Amino acid sequence: MATRAPLHGSKKPPAPSNSSLAPRALITLLCAVSLYFCFSLFRKDAPPPSFFYPVVPATTNGACNYSDGRWIYDPSIRSPPRYDHTCKEIFKGWNCIAGNKSNALDIIKWRWKPHGCDLPPFDPSRFLEQFRDTSIGFVGDSLNRNMFVSLFCALRKVSAEVKKWRPAGADRGFTFLKYNLTIAYHRTNLLARYGRWTGGTSGILESLGYKDGYRIDVDIPDGTWVAAPRFHDILIFNTGHWWWAPSKFDPLKTPMLFFENGVPVTPPLPPDAGLDMVLRHMV
Repeated sequence: MATRAPLHGSKKPPAPSNSSLAPRALITLLCAVSLYFCFSLFRKDAPPPSFFYPVVPATTNGACNYSDGRWIYDPSIRSPPRYDHTCKEIFKGWNCIAGNKSNALDIIKWRWKPHGCDLPPFDPSRFLEQFRDTSIGFVGDSLNRNMFVSLFCALRKVSAEVKKWRPAGADRGFTFLKYNLTIAYHRTNLLARYGRWTGGTSGILESLGYKDGYRIDVDIPDGTWVAAPRFHDILIFNTGHWWWAPSKFDPLKTPMLFFENGVPVTPPLPPDAGLDMVLRHMV
């Protein structure tokens, strides 16, 4: 997750320096913690939220590592869902309640429990106030799309004045007019540009026995989000395809082949090392 100061004018300033970001920690945080609670880390000037279940105080020194914890089932949660199956932005195939998934209503009873402290339930009204005059971009695959849609549906339940549009080339986006809060989803599988690669009769990769695969240019962003950093105040990345997409990136039949400055990276790297290179360039 990357952030910069919120904007109060119509013109967006240049993107910030990236030297202070810690890509690996931020990606881990995104994967581990429910998106909604993560936002409370950025701004603390809003009034305290209303709670639906008792909240354990933070650690004695006031610090809490929200990424260090586990999911727990809490049958005591009796709060209503943040939104229901009628939210039109929910992709039909992922609408658990409308699709009559057997345990759909039990899903809301799971919550993230950090070690040593607790997180309050998501408060959409507080969120809208905290992120007034802000633009938030979700950059990634279907995991980020789900979180984007979930956030939209929760906010839409308390703020009905919404403009639908596609800011900065986004796949979809919305502005909550009363708060001037924009959220958008930029679809990309690997963050970097990639495409199918087929070997020729000569070359470095061919000499190593590679005949087919996917070329990933670690230093070139996917065009679907190339304009996002200069538009959004906050960017949220996810990397699902790097960890589980065997039907596409088969390590034997169609492996990931990394290129930097247009030249193959040799010796070839495993996906986790390739991801590190992409994050250094992209984030």
